Amino acid sequence: GPSGRPSALSGTRKGNAINLTVRWNRDINGDRVAAMTIEKVGANGLRLRTTDKDGRTGKTVVTSDIQLVR
Repeated sequence: GPSGRPSALSGTRKGNAINLTVRWNRDINGDRVAAMTIEKVGANGLRLRTTDKDGRTGKTVVTSDIQLVR
């Protein structure tokens, strides 16, 4: 996890995507839960996207969006 401590992942696959719940070992942005999607994009792409609740506004925000292409 972001603190250097272990975190847990659990989730399901739907189509070309794996939707995961991330459970941090300590509070991050005011809670211990975030979401991660790993998705196949086209024939040669992969996208890793993490979202979390903004601790100030309570809205869901994208905290990382990594797109890989072969």
